[in-house]
Amino acid sequence: MESKNEGLATDDQVMHNHPQVYSMISKVDHIPTTGVYKPNIWKYDGIEALTIKYVHEKYERMVSKLIEDVRCLFSNTLDIWENLELVDNMEKLGLAYLFEYEIKKFLDKLECKNNQNLDGNKNLYNTALLFTLLRKHGYHVSQDLFVALVDISTHSDAKSQLKLFEASHLAFEGEDILEKANMNSRKFLESIGSCLDIDASLAIISRTLKDPYNIWYNVKTQIDYYEKNKKSNSHLLNLAKYNFNMFQATHQKEVKELLRWWRVLDLEKSLPFIRNRIMESFVCAVGIVCEPKYGSLRNWLTKSITLVLVLDDVYDASGGTLEDLEIFTSAVYRWDDEETKTLPECMKTCLRTLYDTIKDIASEIEDQYGWNLVSPHLQKAWITFCQSLLKEARWFNKKYTPTIGEHTDNGVNSSSGPLLSIHIFFALVPNTEQQEVVDILNSTAEHDQNVGLIFRLCNDLGNYAVEIERSDASSSIQCIMHEQGVSEEVARIRIKSMIANAWKKINYERIKHPPLLQPYLKYSANIARVAHVVYHNGDGVSNADGMTRNHVMDLLSEPLLLT
Repeated sequence: MESKNEGLATDDQVMHNHPQVYSMISKVDHIPTTGVYKPNIWKYDGIEALTIKYVHEKYERMVSKLIEDVRCLFSNTLDIWENLELVDNMEKLGLAYLFEYEIKKFLDKLECKNNQNLDGNKNLYNTALLFTLLRKHGYHVSQDLFVALVDISTHSDAKSQLKLFEASHLAFEGEDILEKANMNSRKFLESIGSCLDIDASLAIISRTLKDPYNIWYNVKTQIDYYEKNKKSNSHLLNLAKYNFNMFQATHQKEVKELLRWWRVLDLEKSLPFIRNRIMESFVCAVGIVCEPKYGSLRNWLTKSITLVLVLDDVYDASGGTLEDLEIFTSAVYRWDDEETKTLPECMKTCLRTLYDTIKDIASEIEDQYGWNLVSPHLQKAWITFCQSLLKEARWFNKKYTPTIGEHTDNGVNSSSGPLLSIHIFFALVPNTEQQEVVDILNSTAEHDQNVGLIFRLCNDLGNYAVEIERSDASSSIQCIMHEQGVSEEVARIRIKSMIANAWKKINYERIKHPPLLQPYLKYSANIARVAHVVYHNGDGVSNADGMTRNHVMDLLSEPLLLT
């Protein structure tokens, strides 16, 4: 859980707050820096020695009983606003997946009442809660609910403004009322931060301002906050704790399997310049899809993110010439290593690893989900990714600063967002004919492009200082500064505006598509949500002592105490 004092935990804090995980981590202060990135900080033997708890039948029986107790809350509570609060708490506590049927049934009825002018009795908190849940779940609801409700002078309680801030992040393009709501609520929440006691309320406000998208990384903070709420329901609270601990046990088991895969590959022996970030890659995968039933998808995403970093380092740090990279990319394009005889051995090793891993992932997808011909789609995604890296290498070699349009057009793919999305697609979209696959992928192309754009721009914002230090290819900040003749500060503001606009398009795409595609749209958008967290204050993947370290400790160390 993020401490009340934001920032990185010191090693002494790690030892005190996370005694189990301390055996997993090296002494960060004493790790020498090699080049731009620090080496891997994780002790794999310590991770593999983690005790996996909460996997026994007695815990499953307890959870089943608590699920029934919580399910009864729906039928026993007649007040609409109390049920809305219940659904909202379920989502924040990571429990909504257990009650999908009940939530949909309730919101279906609520939409009908909403069409009869159900508006929260002109109460800002209720209205924002109603709007947030309906729009988040794909129902049509108008921003007009907030007419006359977003004036900050008449609605000055933190709870209402926090909910309004969440609602404003579901805006579509052109929704000026929600645009105003976002500015007003952010200004209000930032202004009261220093006035609050240092407690859970401040932690929630701080966390929401930084990360308003509420992915799994926030769950421990939310459980802590809910536990301190005098109106909390004991059944819901206990279920949240048991659920978190069982998730943790599942994730511990999965990361051990992935560590074995990584150690067998032993890529650092042949590619000593690469970032060893299997743990950080796994945490990113958990942020994208956390539920236990998606273990295979997490495995594929973790392997893919790890290889994305390896390939990025091949193009940036391998020492190969531009001619080598041209040959390497051509080999990926043909999905054949016959023409690689002149390449450095490290590139040959990388190609073989890529081919073998994608072949295995495609085979596993076909076995589990009944798809045919998955491999060509995965290969195409990796080809596009490598071609985008090659274009950046060409720009760097020519000392060419692209326009912001050129940079983002290419950067959508070099971000790896669309590459990761295709794995989610085959896991979450029902099996269908090949032509239908092409049609569906075409129909979601704008959504995927915007996910990739957010990933790219967040990466650029977080990595700018490092890229300047290592004289890397131009980022979006440099492109805007060069093209528009503005300062770094102005460029950052414009990039944040581009990110906000991309989110508005993603929000609309979610409403536009049929229920069949909703799981895919939800989880692929989590790629962009993870980017906000990972690159919020630098690069939480590349830099070994980044915020991702804290997320690893949250997700894999001590379970929550049960009452």
